[in-house]
Amino acid sequence: MKKKTVVITGGTDGIGAATALEYCRRGANVIIIGRSHVKADEIVRQANKFSSAGTIEVLISDFSIMKNVKNTVQRLREKVSSIDVIIHAVGILISKTEHTTEGIEKDFAVSYLSRFVFMEEASAHNLLTEQTIMLNIAASAPKIPRYAQMEFHDIAEVRSRVGMKSHGQAQLANDIFTGLAAHRYGITTIGYGPGSVNTKIRRELPKILVALIQPFFAFSTREPFEVARQIVSIVEDKSRLMVGQVHYCNKNGSFPADPFITDTQRKQALLKTSLTLVHDALSGSTYSAIERH
Repeated sequence: MKKKTVVITGGTDGIGAATALEYCRRGANVIIIGRSHVKADEIVRQANKFSSAGTIEVLISDFSIMKNVKNTVQRLREKVSSIDVIIHAVGILISKTEHTTEGIEKDFAVSYLSRFVFMEEASAHNLLTEQTIMLNIAASAPKIPRYAQMEFHDIAEVRSRVGMKSHGQAQLANDIFTGLAAHRYGITTIGYGPGSVNTKIRRELPKILVALIQPFFAFSTREPFEVARQIVSIVEDKSRLMVGQVHYCNKNGSFPADPFITDTQRKQALLKTSLTLVHDALSGSTYSAIERH
């Protein structure tokens, strides 16, 4: 990974931050994107301790707003000509009903739609090549449980999902998007389910809800640095793959994707809905719902 360009969304905390430091330690030139100046400065401070390592640069941006995502990719284009590895770690977990100033449910906006907009803009700015690898952190598993199966063809229904249901919707959308992105952008994509990880993603949940779900993770939770090492290992193992998609999770290793998320019509429904949501958010964007080939 020496001198490779690695971009990490959600790179100032949790899995994203740990992965940024691991890539830097291995000699990559890393650009992290996150909201917090304070957290970003701490990541850079830690990276500066490494000898003969790579570099870490920071782009501060709030990815709940799609206009910010667009502007961030434009700023990124001024720094690099192409991206070798993209790690999408940006995400939140909220149980309350909350919408962004652009009218999108906040969890869905941050945890999925920002990733979609990032990739659309990166493609439009020619930052993606056939050698680009995208690792999409989601809920990837060999089988999508029935309770987690949702459809995306009805945009009114997508908009109506809030709270924990919207979070589940975002995770499912990311799994579907992993396959969609491989063909839409001509890159290698990896869907990755890390399982339970000791991060602060549950910090916005009510304390009683956190207490109720804690026993389910008590004996299976990993630290972010463990996950980061696995992520880097997976990407390096797959770096010689032809364009396409592969899925991994902590417990099962690599596995074929569930037909539910590879269904062509379902991917097209997600694409159409995503483009419509982005168009509405950007109010007059040039995004088109016409499929690119």
